[in-house]
Amino acid sequence: MYGAVVDSQSRAGVSGAAVVLRGPAGGGSGSDQSARSCSGGCETAADPDGRFAFEGLAPGQYTVAASVAGFSESAPAPVTLAVEGTACASIVEIPFRFQIRAESKAEIPRAPEATAIGSPIAPALTGEAIATTPGALEDMFRAMQAQPGVAASQDNRNDLLVRGGGAIENQTRIDGFDVPNPNHFGAQGGTGGALSILPPWLIQRASLEIGGFSVAYGDRMSSVADVSLRPGRTDRIHATAGGGVGGAMAIAEGRIGSSGSWLASARRSLLEVAFRDETAEAVPRYADALLKMDRRAGGRHGFTFLGLGSKDSVDVVDERTGESETTGDEWVGLAGVRLDSAWSPRTSSVVAVSIGTSEVDVTAMDGAVVDAIDRGRDVELRARADVRRTNTPLGDVLVGAAVKAYRYDYDLYVNDLWTAYETVKRDLEAHDRRSFTDAAAYAEIAHALPARGRLLAGIRLDRWSAASVTAGSPRVKAEFVPARYLRLVGYWGIFRQGVPYIWMASAPENAGLAPIVSQQFGGGFDIEATRWLRVGVEAFDKRYDQYPVDPAIPSRVLVSSSADFDSPFVGPLVSEGKVHAAGIDSVAAVSVGSRLQVTANYSYWHVSQLGLDDAWRPAEHELRHQGRVELMYRPAGRWSTGFRWRYASGRPYTPYDAKASIKAGRGVYDLDEINTLNYPEYRRVDARVDKTFVAGRTATMLYFELDNVFDHDNVLVYNWNRAARAPKAVYQWGRTVIAGVRVEF
Repeated sequence: MYGAVVDSQSRAGVSGAAVVLRGPAGGGSGSDQSARSCSGGCETAADPDGRFAFEGLAPGQYTVAASVAGFSESAPAPVTLAVEGTACASIVEIPFRFQIRAESKAEIPRAPEATAIGSPIAPALTGEAIATTPGALEDMFRAMQAQPGVAASQDNRNDLLVRGGGAIENQTRIDGFDVPNPNHFGAQGGTGGALSILPPWLIQRASLEIGGFSVAYGDRMSSVADVSLRPGRTDRIHATAGGGVGGAMAIAEGRIGSSGSWLASARRSLLEVAFRDETAEAVPRYADALLKMDRRAGGRHGFTFLGLGSKDSVDVVDERTGESETTGDEWVGLAGVRLDSAWSPRTSSVVAVSIGTSEVDVTAMDGAVVDAIDRGRDVELRARADVRRTNTPLGDVLVGAAVKAYRYDYDLYVNDLWTAYETVKRDLEAHDRRSFTDAAAYAEIAHALPARGRLLAGIRLDRWSAASVTAGSPRVKAEFVPARYLRLVGYWGIFRQGVPYIWMASAPENAGLAPIVSQQFGGGFDIEATRWLRVGVEAFDKRYDQYPVDPAIPSRVLVSSSADFDSPFVGPLVSEGKVHAAGIDSVAAVSVGSRLQVTANYSYWHVSQLGLDDAWRPAEHELRHQGRVELMYRPAGRWSTGFRWRYASGRPYTPYDAKASIKAGRGVYDLDEINTLNYPEYRRVDARVDKTFVAGRTATMLYFELDNVFDHDNVLVYNWNRAARAPKAVYQWGRTVIAGVRVEF
């Protein structure tokens, strides 16, 4: 018998899933006494593509089911093995929906801390699905950019702009540890960058919570990327090595004693080698490493250690003079320990402690004159404890508390800071070193409702010491399943977050800015009437208050900041901006067996902002229409191919005032026409082919990817050209070829 375990939402193979075969019913048929018996259950593990096999079986009626540690087991699927001449065979696919299992026995819960009621439109991704997504560059966040409810800022970055929210509004939790920005060349104050520091082959599951997420997640307003890294394999020491246009990587894993495992990876870019003999204005360099260790302590406790780090460097050279224009380095690091405990069949707890750091040192020169200095370091010490109790009179109960002690240390200097919004240049110089401690407590109840429904109700209490603000954030989410194939979901809640450290350090008074607050509600449904079709729709409404605004640029609310590589510096800010985002997201997924999957999604958003000039206008990242179609074909023979088409209506932009720009010798916006025009529409098609060759214990994976197949000219921005005395378009990526190899042994 041959088959595959696939996620019923993403249609990706579930790597490492445990597959159990039981049968044959009635002892089977036929006279072959040497046939394998699975009446007591036969078990195997799915390969990285989710495929599995049972051999030597007798004809008869069987059932097969799949499970992943910490998740509910799939419903047993009936399978019939019929005699075909002298051999019998059957091919089966097990659609597997990831859902948190209600703990019914004393065991260590290993599931991600996802919200108990999932969104109708946001699927979970496996590492294999991330690695093979066309155009994602094997980057988890770029793969999530293709999901409904999410927009990208530009081709050069992996920012998640979720339902009209800003790039500062997203949280990433990796194996229970909060990591502010796990990206290479991350934007200070933002949550995105050029490339994720997590290789996809280490990821077991990644979900993006985008609507009404749990009170267990705090200090973020738009989304939570909850990531579970897979444990190391324990049968023997395994190693993986590979390389591609972006760099070289290595992975190793094995056993720790009789009840533990380890998993390590390292990666380094090779771009400086590829461009060594070229005249390149800027060549980035990056490296990252990760170590994860799991160890059980008896039958009730389990320890997890996670350490990760990255370093990025870039040198920008003036292509006319050959002189150094900008030099910079950036470091990110985290080390954490997590204890999972099962105290009884109904009570479990999680305690996680981590220390993280982010450091940047960038100097920009204008000839022999220092033009800008960005030298800073953030250090965070975090501790979190959760206790869960199931089957109480109120339902399943979660209570928890979290503490974050942080220190930032910045030396900032800019000679003539200006933007196209301003007609007068400003100097900025700040030297700020401060320490604060924030705290939070939260409680949540999951209660059963009629019509196979559930109610998730919780409240979170946060204390921001820098702003001397304490506030509560209630949240409610409910689902109903009136029919086997139909699920209804609705939510309402308040979400808050403090301002980024770089904004606090840019001006001393910014440390006292009030936390941004967002009131959100929404609802939708998903229908899965057949095994081959799933449809999900969800509408949303988000209303923000107290968003920072720079009085020097009264029309611009900073919801659109930190989604590019521009300077992160700001002047003194006030918490008086408002943002309103509303829209609808939809998705349809069609599966033809286990080989062909087609997913299409469409979103309509309306996003507006209100600054100090009391005028509502489109936000800079308002994308009225977005559409994507992804096709994945996995035939027999260990190869797969995929295509992804993306469309987005043009983003709003402000035209230049030609007379003022010519007079100033630089671009100056027409402040009477803010965000009144739109860039051209964005279109792009990406294609990818993967092929695996297996010889004994060695598997070789080759891939070839062609991004922007039709070389469409997608405009990123219009810059003012002094020589032409007119705007000039700057384009996003053209046609790009990517290839690589990975060898497991």
